Amino acid sequence: MQGTFGQVEFVPLPPRFAARVRWGSVVVGSSMIAGMVLLFGLTTFLQGIVHGHAFPDTLLGKAAAVLPPLGVLAIAVLVLSSRRCLRGDYLVVASAASAHHALLFTYVLTLVLILGSFAVPIVFRVWRDTPDLRAPDLLTVFATLAFATMGFLAGMFYVRPSVQTLRKFSDHPIW
Repeated sequence: MQGTFGQVEFVPLPPRFAARVRWGSVVVGSSMIAGMVLLFGLTTFLQGIVHGHAFPDTLLGKAAAVLPPLGVLAIAVLVLSSRRCLRGDYLVVASAASAHHALLFTYVLTLVLILGSFAVPIVFRVWRDTPDLRAPDLLTVFATLAFATMGFLAGMFYVRPSVQTLRKFSDHPIW
């Protein structure tokens, strides 16, 4: 099932699954980027209506508004780059392992940033025009969490496929 060529270890993939990785990573990564840009635009527009300006008044509030979407964009770039783990219809094990670790690290970091963006408006006063209201923007929090989770799961599907997935896509009984 595994072969080596020089120092690089390869795992053969069913051709249909390799094709799915090639075009699916582009579709998922591009959709995540476009969706996150639209979501960020929508939330800044809504904050502009509610507060009169799009971003919080404090630097901490601005960081809490901007960093989680940047984490999602980093996951989208990693999903887009999961194509580099393929050589023909073979998965390069070293590239897939490094992509797996990068996805895991970026996802955990993005979860921490999302939790921080949820907690910052509750703990600190980030909008000067509303002294009583200290509620987080739940649309942004949950949508960013959904984008991050979907991107992480798609990336893991591409760089670390299960045997069951490979059997599903296989035309031959090698799996």
